[in-house]
Amino acid sequence: MNRLATLLAAVLVAVATVPVSAQEMPRIIPVLASSEIAQGPNRFLFSLTDPAGALLAAPDVEVRLEFYDSDVDPEQVVFEADARFLWAIEGMRGLYAADVEFPDAGRWGTRFYATFPDGTTETVRVDYDVWEETSTPQLGAPAPLIDTPTAEDVGGDLSRISSDPEPVPRFYEKSILDAIEDDIPAVISFVTPAFCQTATCGPTIEKVKEVAASHPAGVNFVHVEPYLMWVKDGYLQPLLSEDGQLQSAPWTERYGLRTEPYVIVLDGDGLVRAKFEGAITVDELEDALWEALSPL
Repeated sequence: MNRLATLLAAVLVAVATVPVSAQEMPRIIPVLASSEIAQGPNRFLFSLTDPAGALLAAPDVEVRLEFYDSDVDPEQVVFEADARFLWAIEGMRGLYAADVEFPDAGRWGTRFYATFPDGTTETVRVDYDVWEETSTPQLGAPAPLIDTPTAEDVGGDLSRISSDPEPVPRFYEKSILDAIEDDIPAVISFVTPAFCQTATCGPTIEKVKEVAASHPAGVNFVHVEPYLMWVKDGYLQPLLSEDGQLQSAPWTERYGLRTEPYVIVLDGDGLVRAKFEGAITVDELEDALWEALSPL
């Protein structure tokens, strides 16, 4: 579950190939941040660096995208999209997101056009694989039913199930199973503020809290730690494997998550209406929640 960590903490390891020679090294290097890209709707995440690895993503750097089905015609543009900038860590690190839909799985390419404040535009193309389906629940599919820890399980001591230094009690009243069985929309947050591998969990849970405050009723909010945890020496800590690695919790495995943080929005029928990997904005979450509150 550490793929996105490489992006945000070590300034990105490419999961795609840039088809150029060393003599033609582009001035921008796009790096795909999504842990999965699949046929159908996607929140296409990426960032930009220079050849030395310095982060170029910024609010004043605009990015336009062209998409190519490399298996059919590698030179024919199938569709285009504008990317929006979002802060992963406010004022420090950012990346881009674009809402796109791939009609088919296979080999695809994207040409990135980055326009800088001085008016210059740099471009480069990246090719990558689009899967037939995702490991996480498909949009429109029923969310997995699984029991998760609640405040009642720990006698109200939230420090035993949450690493959030300022937990919202409402987030621990119900398990994922309870939330789905209530037949109202739900926002499920797989976030570990104290042990995040991407440095974005704290900002993410704070944005979820902001949205929750504007929906005091009619929506269930559930926060779970994505890793196996235990209380040791009076503190909640990760339960490491024999080789010292973080271990995914059963609910994380059940939802097929490969990164954290991850926020999933469900409607009143328990169907997945939106999925947000990594950084998220309040507006994105609000929009998804209002859609979940609306009948299909």
